Amino acid sequence: MNRILSIILVALLSSFTQLHAQQTIVNGGFNSWNQTQFKVPNKWMVIGNVSLDSSKTAGNARGIKLSNSLSNKTISYALEVGAAYPGVLNGGYPISGTPGSIKINYNSSNLGSDTAVVIVGFTKGVDPMPMVLQQFYLVADATGSADNSITVPLTYIHTIPGLVADSAFIYIASSIASGTPNSSGSISIFNISFPDGKTAATANLDFESWGGLSVLKPSSWYTSLDAYEEKVGKIAGLQQFALQSTSARTGYSLILKQRPVVMQSGTEILPSWLISQNPSYTVGAMDLPSFAVTNRYASLRGYWKGSLSTGDRVTVMVNFFDADTLVGSAMFSQNSTASVPTNYSLFAENIIWIPGYASTPTKATVGAFLTDSTFQLASAATSLIYLEDLSLDINSARVNPVQSNVGLTLFPNPTDGNFTIRATQQIKRVSMINTLGQVVYQTEVDGLNEVHCSIPTGESKLLWVVIEGDGYVITKGISIK
Repeated sequence: MNRILSIILVALLSSFTQLHAQQTIVNGGFNSWNQTQFKVPNKWMVIGNVSLDSSKTAGNARGIKLSNSLSNKTISYALEVGAAYPGVLNGGYPISGTPGSIKINYNSSNLGSDTAVVIVGFTKGVDPMPMVLQQFYLVADATGSADNSITVPLTYIHTIPGLVADSAFIYIASSIASGTPNSSGSISIFNISFPDGKTAATANLDFESWGGLSVLKPSSWYTSLDAYEEKVGKIAGLQQFALQSTSARTGYSLILKQRPVVMQSGTEILPSWLISQNPSYTVGAMDLPSFAVTNRYASLRGYWKGSLSTGDRVTVMVNFFDADTLVGSAMFSQNSTASVPTNYSLFAENIIWIPGYASTPTKATVGAFLTDSTFQLASAATSLIYLEDLSLDINSARVNPVQSNVGLTLFPNPTDGNFTIRATQQIKRVSMINTLGQVVYQTEVDGLNEVHCSIPTGESKLLWVVIEGDGYVITKGISIK
């Protein structure tokens, strides 16, 4: 009986220890997802807080509302671009000629202490010089004021007189301020027209045609699509990017896969990455602490599977902070030269700390990236990686099985700036990656077994050295004295 009780107590104690040995990264299991539905006017690209305004009762029933937020430092923008993201700003929609004036119906009674700005331009063909390029302003009306309108004469500026424009663009910003608006308010634009009879029938200048935009992303994570839309805006029809999959150990998993985006000048390929996000910030970055930690962990762990095309690479990183100062890091990175598991397999990498740091960090940030071999560009379209159950563990990681057949040493570590890599198999390439995921050094090596390296000037206290050879890739952390 006592033996049975002892076995039960040992099992319970083991379970208790295991529960406290690991810390699940915030939504590191990818089972919590946010699906957001946006309304976006067709043929318009929007950035910031832009919504449908149906308050107008006479004439056109719909308009576009651009809002400012003083607390979030948000200014909203709308640009008529046609059916795709613009390449260069030389016209977004077709027009029947060069207008002599423009009329805008709007309501600025809620604009507060801001002033909205409008820029219009008219071009011909691929000529970079516009016939008209003009800026004007919409000032705030008194609170509660009715809708207003403004007609602005347009000045022809091209060096060749009498050219007839065949394309145009219109840009609207809810504040003329730079970066932060003067107040939290909004302006609604209901109709844009040309009094002299010029027409742009397909441009949706009356904002009556609206489309849907559905974004599905894992909660508590900032993705490459978020960063792209923050830079260039949202267009109706652009769908989820950080893909969700039911091919998971439990619940859902995350799919990393590059995404093509249609531009007016062709197709742009977005790399696939995501970084854990502090809810207090509107962005995520590897140097921004995003969640609290309570232990001095020894390793980063997670489960992965998938496929990598030749030259592509998957990377998972964690950075640790004491307050806001970087104190430790871990990185798992593998390219196509080593086999990629087709069933979920555990990866685990040990954490390195800056020399002399013996305390417990307070915060951490995690990032996952699918790139080409340089770490800089998008992967091939056929590369596909599944991630699940990312966690931190107080136990050290064992030797990675794909690296165990290669004897490799890196010394001295810590270093004062110079170090040597020695391997039992020939080395083909050496890369150095900082804790932001940036490649700060990369060189091709002509099949040497020993390579001497120097840390680039100005780098942080921690770097990752990626050593590649025929059939192997090994990542070693190095700290700088």
